[in-house]
Amino acid sequence: MHTSLILQEALNYFFDNDRLELSIVLLAVAVERLMKQHLFETDEILVLDKNNNVEHLVRFRRLHSKISKDSYRQKIESLKEKRENFKTITYDELIKRYDAFFDLPEARIKALRRLGNLRNNVVHFHDYYLNVTDESLFILTEIIPFIREIVAEVKDSHKFEDILAEEVIEKLQKRESELTALQANELKQKIESKKQEYNELHPDEIAIRKQNRIRDTHEDREISKEQLNCPACDNNSFHILKLFDEEQEEPAFYYKGICLICGLELIEDELKTMNLLEST
Repeated sequence: MHTSLILQEALNYFFDNDRLELSIVLLAVAVERLMKQHLFETDEILVLDKNNNVEHLVRFRRLHSKISKDSYRQKIESLKEKRENFKTITYDELIKRYDAFFDLPEARIKALRRLGNLRNNVVHFHDYYLNVTDESLFILTEIIPFIREIVAEVKDSHKFEDILAEEVIEKLQKRESELTALQANELKQKIESKKQEYNELHPDEIAIRKQNRIRDTHEDREISKEQLNCPACDNNSFHILKLFDEEQEEPAFYYKGICLICGLELIEDELKTMNLLEST
């Protein structure tokens, strides 16, 4: 099956909230295949885990000089180690190798890892909760643009023309506008709800919370910004934390905002929407 057919199915399901999970899985497959195709068109050895074929090793040494990042040279040199069976590279390795040859922005690397995590959560956890608004906007603003970029680079890009035709892009842009408005409304309601909870607190309880504010010093987190005015309670008790995800093979982090008094919590996308965190 050609990748264009997978992408077409993914986009068909994307507009149906009940099938969004299936769309995400298919989009992840399409992105992985497109990245591997782009590498394969540079040289087929680049999609293989390890290869002890002499001809490939000679060709590999020619390619080695083209790697733009010195830090990756030693890593990719390990391809010359012998292995009995040849496998294609894992998704995490694909991102690193693609970055080595095509120099991905850090934000793009982060988005690709997020897509991989989404795909894994959908596939492996039957009761996984998916935030339809946030994840749909993520697909529209981060993944679809990357797909369009990479499609323009592969040799059979003409096979994607109908799938990514102007009317399809307009439909996606309309969906993005709708979801952006919905996300802003959900965020407003979230803040208003926490504000109401705070206003219902007894003054003595508020005084105790202000007195007991403690700087969070857990080893797995770092305070990026602190003592910001909270959007809900307006105290200077809102912190933005840089949290490290230890489950990833490569060091990965994400941001989260939390008020130490009213308890308001904002995810990274919400922080960016409120201009409390810069978009990268």
